[in-house]
Amino acid sequence: MINPIPKNGFFATLNANEVAGMIAGLPEEYRSIAYTVYFGTINMCSEHVDATIEAYNHRDCDQYPAVESADPM
Repeated sequence: MINPIPKNGFFATLNANEVAGMIAGLPEEYRSIAYTVYFGTINMCSEHVDATIEAYNHRDCDQYPAVESADPM
């Protein structure tokens, strides 16, 4: 499987401690928005990976016919 999130070569890869240190170094009035952007980005990446895994797991579903359920009424 190919990583669905390509790296951007213009920026270093930071770990969570480095990001937390950078945010802690910001003036207090900017920290909240920085955490919002950081964790929102993490959540977006997580959703993208989940969607890719889901698509990968069902990549061959066209090979199998859909099973119709019988109406019990």
